Amino acid sequence: MNMKHLLTLVFIGFFISNYAQEPLKTAASSKEAKIVDEIDLSDSDIEIFKEQTKQKVEEFQQHIVTIGSKDQPAERRSMAEKEALKLFFKGAEMQTSVIMPDGSVNIQSRTMEKYLARLKSLPYTTVVIKFYDLVYISSFTKGPDGRYYSSATVIQEFTGFTGDNLVYKDVTKKEIEIVIDLVEDKFFNEKKWRVFLGNIKATETKKV
Repeated sequence: MNMKHLLTLVFIGFFISNYAQEPLKTAASSKEAKIVDEIDLSDSDIEIFKEQTKQKVEEFQQHIVTIGSKDQPAERRSMAEKEALKLFFKGAEMQTSVIMPDGSVNIQSRTMEKYLARLKSLPYTTVVIKFYDLVYISSFTKGPDGRYYSSATVIQEFTGFTGDNLVYKDVTKKEIEIVIDLVEDKFFNEKKWRVFLGNIKATETKKV
């Protein structure tokens, strides 16, 4: 076998080897892209996440009470603001509702960052926020994006004073979107399911 013939065989072998490996790379990439579609939470997992949902909602309520209270030190209120934001899915919004003098309800949506910052600077000398028991957590359903979604309903009582005078008071039913997402855990170098709070809607507001 001459040198020219040998080089030709080597080149053909190299080409075939590369071509054979290419579909494997494509298949691996495709499998990784669909990993969220292939992973489902078991019923026992869902029950655990329901309990975690309750804990996160209660934690958020505690932060709201601290942020709204003018009696708390500024450092503590700022810390509560930062910790509250960690509970939420990126881009989450909060609806606020105010009963107008004519009885109509004015609803506005703000990003969670703007809502919490505004809560700290409300024009009252005293703000009292109370939450009633968690009313309801709906069943989790898997969305087309691979995440699981649910909602939690809570009742919030808001009271604002100027000096000793009661200026405003209402009770609002709020619906909190719950999101379970598969996120990268950089410490363990693996993906794990985590519960986040999402958008919060003011579904009903009444005078007290």
